[in-house]
Amino acid sequence: MSGIVGRLLGGGQVPLNAAFVIGLMSGPPLYMLAFGSFPSVTIATSLPLVLVAGFAVGVGTRMGSGCTSGHGILGLARFSKRSYAATATFLLAGGAMATLMEFLR
Repeated sequence: MSGIVGRLLGGGQVPLNAAFVIGLMSGPPLYMLAFGSFPSVTIATSLPLVLVAGFAVGVGTRMGSGCTSGHGILGLARFSKRSYAATATFLLAGGAMATLMEFLR
């Protein structure tokens, strides 16, 4: 998503990127039209923490030249060496963090 929005704001592939962003943003209103209300969402942390986390994810996706789904789905399908390295890093870091969190529990 960050790459698509970045290209859109930079003027690259405007029709394709704009169509993706418009389609993504039209999902919630279409859901409301179909079901009469938005789904109930509960966020169990503070807004400042959510904003910091979102910013960190955005910075990380730009530093890593893509997000987990971009590398893990598209990059692996293209046999990209960088995506293999990125996906292995994501999985190992996620496993280590989950293990650490369970240990600290």
